[in-house]
Amino acid sequence: MISDSPISERRLRAAAAARAYLEKKISWDTFMEKFSDSTDERIQELVDLIEHEPKIGGFLGVNAVEWSRYQSTLAEVITLLESS
Repeated sequence: MISDSPISERRLRAAAAARAYLEKKISWDTFMEKFSDSTDERIQELVDLIEHEPKIGGFLGVNAVEWSRYQSTLAEVITLLESS
């Protein structure tokens, strides 16, 4: 956690890191290492979504509609972080 920067700056960093993770530019471990201990509720929501990313299809996986809902929720949280 970066404690000496303003909340909005941390949120922007978290959003950028989430985008980098989704684009496979950083690993899940790298994202979690930087943001999993954040006390910011919105960042915690993002961490929770990434931590519990559902598997697509197969046994215990989600269908296309549920995956689309997950992706929409994730995009919404990233956008909220970028706009705060």
